[in-house]
Amino acid sequence: MYFILILVFSLGTIIGSFVVCYSWRFINSISQFEKRSFCDNCHHALTIIQLIPIWGFLLQKGHCYFCNSKISPLSTIFEILSGLAILYCYLNYPLYNCIILFLFIMWSFCLTLQDYKLYAVSSNCLFLGFIFFSLIYLVQFHFTFPFFTQFCLLLSILTIFFLKKKFGFADIIYTTSIYFVMGYKYMLWILLLSSILGIISFLITKKRKIPFLPFQSSAFIIVFLLTNL
Repeated sequence: MYFILILVFSLGTIIGSFVVCYSWRFINSISQFEKRSFCDNCHHALTIIQLIPIWGFLLQKGHCYFCNSKISPLSTIFEILSGLAILYCYLNYPLYNCIILFLFIMWSFCLTLQDYKLYAVSSNCLFLGFIFFSLIYLVQFHFTFPFFTQFCLLLSILTIFFLKKKFGFADIIYTTSIYFVMGYKYMLWILLLSSILGIISFLITKKRKIPFLPFQSSAFIIVFLLTNL
């Protein structure tokens, strides 16, 4: 049992490491197909051992092996959180639901990192995630009249917010994806909570422009942990 949990945790850290790498390359306008990961300071390509999630950071004692510059612990922290996230899903949900929920969490984190840094997200990542989760919903559930009504109402409200420039296009896509994964009721709670978090952030920072996706994903995590889906 413990061996399986270790494997599951390790898988989560690997996926988390990929999410961080993908987001970092997008934020810094580096091709995803360029050479393997390298040191941010000296640009020396990392060895296979140094690329191992968590252990690579620990073995190098938080400093680059080649130039001795300090390595940011944020990537390692995210890898640990990713491992814990997949463990939580694995221990609390059937395998199918575990996979869907964990992938949605990783997708959320990926978009959050990008939106927080750039106020923009990768269109490829955004639409691939949206298409995947919408197809999962349509395959799992029959296309019913209540679904059609709820979807049209949701789309109408989000379109109004978008036209009034209260919502970004990525926010609309992400909110719709939440509806596919968690349902109408939880989506409304997440929308309400993310708005409250955004207002609190505005009152504290006084910034006129704030990225909304980080608040949406934070609200999703809170609702996800506090409810029994």
